[in-house]
Amino acid sequence: MRVEGTTRAGVDSPRAWAMWAIALAAYTVAVMQRSSFGVASVEAAERFDSGASLVSLFVVVQMLTYAGMQIPAGILADRLGTRTVLATGAVLMCIGQVDLALSTNIGSAIIGRIFVGAGDALTFGPILRMLPAWFSPARVPLLNQSIGILGQSGQILSAIPFAAVLGAAGWTPAFASAAAVSAVIALVVAAILRNAPQPERAEQSGGEPALSVAEQLHRVVRDPASQLGFWLHWTCAFWSSVFALMWAYPYLMGGLGYSQSVASGLMSLFVVAGIPFALLASGLSSRAVLHRTSIAVSLSLLAMVPWLVVTLWPGIPPVWMLAILVIGIAAAGPGSSIGFDVTRTASPRSRAGAASGMVIVGGFAAGLLNIQVIGFVVDALGGYSERAFRWAMATQFVFWAIGLVGAFHARARARAINAARGVRHPHLVTVVGREVTNLLVSWRILRSPDAIGPAIGHLDVTTEDGRVVGIAAVLPGTGGQLTAIDVPPLETDAAFWASRVDDYLALVSSDDLEIGAVEVRCEDAATTRAVRGWIADELARRGATLAHEVTTRHHRR
Repeated sequence: MRVEGTTRAGVDSPRAWAMWAIALAAYTVAVMQRSSFGVASVEAAERFDSGASLVSLFVVVQMLTYAGMQIPAGILADRLGTRTVLATGAVLMCIGQVDLALSTNIGSAIIGRIFVGAGDALTFGPILRMLPAWFSPARVPLLNQSIGILGQSGQILSAIPFAAVLGAAGWTPAFASAAAVSAVIALVVAAILRNAPQPERAEQSGGEPALSVAEQLHRVVRDPASQLGFWLHWTCAFWSSVFALMWAYPYLMGGLGYSQSVASGLMSLFVVAGIPFALLASGLSSRAVLHRTSIAVSLSLLAMVPWLVVTLWPGIPPVWMLAILVIGIAAAGPGSSIGFDVTRTASPRSRAGAASGMVIVGGFAAGLLNIQVIGFVVDALGGYSERAFRWAMATQFVFWAIGLVGAFHARARARAINAARGVRHPHLVTVVGREVTNLLVSWRILRSPDAIGPAIGHLDVTTEDGRVVGIAAVLPGTGGQLTAIDVPPLETDAAFWASRVDDYLALVSSDDLEIGAVEVRCEDAATTRAVRGWIADELARRGATLAHEVTTRHHRR
């Protein structure tokens, strides 16, 4: 029986938020270490007496290590837990930055960036694996986005304080200071962070038998949902990888001739601008589960279109146009996190870390390849200049098109599997119309209860014992299971819920249905509070447990 406790000790608690804060701090520092070399790229060219393609090789090697380590990092997180892997990653980044601080030759410096890339790889994916253990499912998409977008403030740390130390004290003190920050994070993670509220929750596998590493990897790579997550991350994340990790400062300063203060200001805008788009992406991802691909692609267009305008701009683009470009790149970033939502709904917990690792590979594989291509084009056209960067940055459109084709091909395969499981896929126009209606429905109900129209759709599901349960729909849920969506009548009482809880328990107890949880959608906040209490009381009276969420979502009836 795939049923969880209604009230899981520690879930959504103040302690859970403390774990989230530590994870956010760890990822923020990882982003700082990741982006620090991009800030110092001009100084690196002087220190190591190298051209654009050789300087970009530092970042490419770092990102190649990062991308190549993602699936192994996920497998390690599945087996060892987030705390061990995250602390190890911080130690590796500390070692890499110390090496870079002391390096005077290219070979030693590249080894340092390999350590940074490896440590960085052990950070984000393991954090995403940990969050579902500490928080209820409805909060996970937003929390994934919050870690991803707030963690980008690490770029502010590299763009302002790190750059200030670099300019005032020089190369060695700057990178040594960065190393010290990772050392502190490693100690905090090891001492305080926990994988789950209860140790046994970290070992749950979602009903899947223990797999060998090879079989786990085989299943992840062949899963259409993992492939879709990979391509969505590719399509959305590589814009910021190319820009923020390597070419922002060379492009803005060396190519367009702007000052470091302008470049730093634009990079600070990049971090801040992503926050509202993260909230938008997480909300849309949770409300339009079956159209996550369209949402992610739409966000990626917000980067593609400004880049097209900047590429075709006659002469040097003005700062206001570059600000629009930076906002567009920031907007595309949250779209990449939708790839994690796709795999989280489809992958059992026993391979959730490996699946998240595969998703991360997408954006960074595209990013590292494009970074190197841009370096080759800039060198081929004579070094840093407006003309060289115009042609070099145009290569991004090729990588975007590749990701787009891959995403829609993988979506077709994933949808076919979901359809065979009973998931219905409405047209995007239908979903958009529903959301527009939801914006108006509160006023309609206030004006007249009869104004909310006819009944919503209905789906009859037959359980193993022959019970026919009427619900609104089934959607992809979490860990490869489905979620039953129920929209109860406007007027209900405790007696109604005594019978309805029976239906819910029958649904999640039927293995053939693959339903692991129930989401009850109520008309308003007051009804939501009452229904939560009635369900909790009924489950307590029976001594039963049930994975469920009660939410406030207006529906046309």
